[in-house]
Amino acid sequence: MAGRTARLLCSLLLAVGVSTAQAQLLERGWTFELGIGKTTFDVKAADGDALTRSFFGSYDLPVQTLSSTLDDSSRSFALFGGYRFNRWLSAEAGFFSLGSFRYASTATVDDAGTPLQASFNYKYRVQGMMLGGAATLPLGQYFEARARAGFTTSSPKVSYAATVDGESVSDSFSDSSQDFYYGAGIAVNLWEFYRIGLDFMHHGKVGKSSTTGSTDVDNVMLSIGYRY
Repeated sequence: MAGRTARLLCSLLLAVGVSTAQAQLLERGWTFELGIGKTTFDVKAADGDALTRSFFGSYDLPVQTLSSTLDDSSRSFALFGGYRFNRWLSAEAGFFSLGSFRYASTATVDDAGTPLQASFNYKYRVQGMMLGGAATLPLGQYFEARARAGFTTSSPKVSYAATVDGESVSDSFSDSSQDFYYGAGIAVNLWEFYRIGLDFMHHGKVGKSSTTGSTDVDNVMLSIGYRY
């Protein structure tokens, strides 16, 4: 009887030891995440209207009438990896795309007293690299909350096309900018190694006001992660 009890105690101690070792292992190590989501750009149609008037005005074609539309939402994508120093702190780096917003307008311009039909459209697209950190708060056995912050190197690209009385011109240009991001989210951990999360991210002043223009971007993203 004593021998059986001793063997049972040894088995329990071994099981506890293995579980503890696995928990310690999962508290630190490499992580990978893939995310998709929806972005909203902090822009207004009035900003595009002002740009349209300025563009045609530079050709001595003042705008007489103007009608425009703006699509300020898009899809986002992110792929990044990181390292967990412990169950609370980690570093992260990766690639992201915030999608684009689109502006379109039709107008009547004045060419020395002659009204002409015109249009002006442009697209603002953002992608880049990110580097930052995260602080995680475990919420029971399976759930967790986290806060994230860091820096990005983004490359906004502006593409535009304009037409006047059937004649058209188009061009595109880009510039790089160093920006910041921050956000928070919640997640559920499955089968010890997998993570499914929902995060809100804010990207501040993306782009350069002197070249591409700058804008804030909000991003709500669903992600799936793996850690080992």
